[in-house]
Amino acid sequence: MVLLRPARMKKIRAVILDEKVDPVIRKLHESGLVELYDLSTKLEDPEWSAFLAPSPSAEYGRNVASLTIKVSRMLDLFSNVSKGEKTGLSGILNPKVPEKKKLSFSSSAEIISHVENVLSCVEGEVSEPAKKLAELENRKAILEALKDSVKYLADFELDLKFLGEGPYTYTVSGLSFPENLKGLESSLTDVTDGYVEIVKGAPVNTGEKEQKIPIIVNTLKQYMDVVGAELRKSGFERLDISEVIGTPKDVFIGSEKELQSIEKDTKSILEKLNALSKKWTEEVLVLHEILEIEKERAEAYSMTGKTVRTHLVEAWAPSKYVKKVQEIIETASEGYSVVEISEPDEPVEKIPVLLDNKKAIKPFEMLTEMYAPPKYNEIDPTMMIMPGFLLFYGIMLTDAVYGLLLALAGVVLWKRMGKVSQGAYNLGYILTLSGLSTVFFGILTGGYLGDFMLQFMGMDIYSTGLALVNPLGESTYISAAKPLLSLGGIDVNNGPMTILLFSIVAGILHLFIGLTVGISESLKKKSLLDAFLGQGMWMLLILAIVTTVFTGNMMIAGVAVILVIALCMIKGFMNGGVLDALLGAMDITGFLGNVLSYARLLALCLATGGLAMAVNIMAKLLGDAIPVIGILIAIVMLVFGHAFNFVMNGLGSFIHSLRLHYVEFFGQYYEGGGKKFSPFKAKREYTSN
Repeated sequence: MVLLRPARMKKIRAVILDEKVDPVIRKLHESGLVELYDLSTKLEDPEWSAFLAPSPSAEYGRNVASLTIKVSRMLDLFSNVSKGEKTGLSGILNPKVPEKKKLSFSSSAEIISHVENVLSCVEGEVSEPAKKLAELENRKAILEALKDSVKYLADFELDLKFLGEGPYTYTVSGLSFPENLKGLESSLTDVTDGYVEIVKGAPVNTGEKEQKIPIIVNTLKQYMDVVGAELRKSGFERLDISEVIGTPKDVFIGSEKELQSIEKDTKSILEKLNALSKKWTEEVLVLHEILEIEKERAEAYSMTGKTVRTHLVEAWAPSKYVKKVQEIIETASEGYSVVEISEPDEPVEKIPVLLDNKKAIKPFEMLTEMYAPPKYNEIDPTMMIMPGFLLFYGIMLTDAVYGLLLALAGVVLWKRMGKVSQGAYNLGYILTLSGLSTVFFGILTGGYLGDFMLQFMGMDIYSTGLALVNPLGESTYISAAKPLLSLGGIDVNNGPMTILLFSIVAGILHLFIGLTVGISESLKKKSLLDAFLGQGMWMLLILAIVTTVFTGNMMIAGVAVILVIALCMIKGFMNGGVLDALLGAMDITGFLGNVLSYARLLALCLATGGLAMAVNIMAKLLGDAIPVIGILIAIVMLVFGHAFNFVMNGLGSFIHSLRLHYVEFFGQYYEGGGKKFSPFKAKREYTSN
């Protein structure tokens, strides 16, 4: 087996004349071949700071940031006025890939000028209706608040223009709790020396599920402050009514009419803005994208070092791209640069990792990265994850119909949603292959919605020889009369025993592969003792157990177990003394537990088939027990029952397949914890250069 490692990295260091830095950064950004190295930490070192100073972000970054805010506000406006438009399920499952607009700029000044010109055109058409819309919305809010207030004063024939502070009097309206009203009247009379008039209306229901009484209080202007204080103490709720003329009823009716007019005008403006949104959204998205790209370039300057006339740029690049990167720098700088290429000079934890698998395997890198990317000098396990994951998934779900549904769902994700999302592309590809694996094992085990054919068609797949293994019993090929084989006096004569045997054998092989990789890695580090104590003794144990199974000589396994326990204690003593040596004796149980952990393949297989069978039996009973409508209930039971089984066991198979890799398999050789390669790359969805 050829073990793949992450792409080899080189450190690139370039000293570039100030005037030529911008084109270099632009070309590197478009190429996406390097990861810029942030020099800010190094420049804190006196040895570096003696000849290099930190570089600020590019000056044009301020203009870019300002324009980005304007463009974002415009996009927010377009998004708000387009809320009524829905893409529907077909739009979600088959998203439209935007047509890229070809644009080419040689400097930030050109980009800023282009954005300002286009934005000016957009604002010229949008600003007036947007301003009018804002005014209408503001007026609508005022009128709705006014309506909420005057509706409580419907019984009063008072011109509301008299509310508030007059030349000699002060009049205020509001709501009071009935139980507080008598005390309020008394206290107001006292503080105003009797110069107060309180007019009460009929009780009204407020939104708080309680009744209050609307009142209007009129007093002399000189008592305004003390009256206000008394009102606040009594829990008086003042109604915010000002600068209106007419009775409450007239104001209420007038507000409703004006609101209807505002609603009509608002609808007209929204239609106009919606049309403008359709006209300009794609263009504004283009502006937003090129500004975001320009922002990244401006910020890239802060990762460099600066002298009086030059900039120092450091970057990581995969070895296969180094010559191309050097050519880009020298061409973009017109020769005003010095480029140095060297081997990585950082700890392995800081060297970026780029996984470099073939196209057919690359989507499975997602599963590796879900655990942790490998360290720079570590094995990339992706190639070994793919076959194991598909094998385990197919055995655990093991229903051909479920597998077909899973494959179809995977194709939708892969071929449709994957057009706009790399994550959907990877997941869809993995699910498609997992579905095909499930179909294969479903055919081998006769799983077609569980025992649907037996329950509803009277066809026993296992007695007809159309399935090799029956996960829940015997088949034509494996039965008490035709045992598959005998091991240590135990006959493998039914489906569960066959699948359990297969699971343990697959687990032993899986672990043996991991141990082989681990011992190879240890030997490369010239640590023979670590290789033996870390992986070798477990390989010895596996070989001893396999030999015992085939020869029947229990002494071989017994000697191996005693030897491994002794080695575990020696290893523990070397690491931490007597206590660790005693604890080390238990390591053998952990390893044997890892082997037995693969029995979950049988457990999930039985869970899928058993639950499917239960759904079929219940549906059959409902269909037989209830006349006419029972058939409909049975169909509903089948649809929802199998949907539940498919989703839950499909998810369970995914999780447990990953667990067998992340815990049992990776535990033999893989550590992870690398830093993922993050290319300095222009992200283009709406534009091309």
